[in-house]
Amino acid sequence: MINIIDLAGSECVSKTKAEGLVKKEGDNINKSLLFLSNAIRSLGQKEYVNYRDSKLTRILQSSLSGNCKTSVICTVNSLASNSA
Repeated sequence: MINIIDLAGSECVSKTKAEGLVKKEGDNINKSLLFLSNAIRSLGQKEYVNYRDSKLTRILQSSLSGNCKTSVICTVNSLASNSA
């Protein structure tokens, strides 16, 4: 099985000026990224991982739990205005 996930990116409302449905979508993306980072951190610390936090972590459970090979490809913009 192959999982290909496009995590879009961290949506900063102050930069995008998003409203309504677009803002809600950005909020959901950010929550999914937060839960994914929590799962990865828990795995690294050999703690309990709650994969039920989000649909994304449920889908990626088998990929994250060491039952397969996983690759992560990141596209990063190095502009200072994009740093947190």
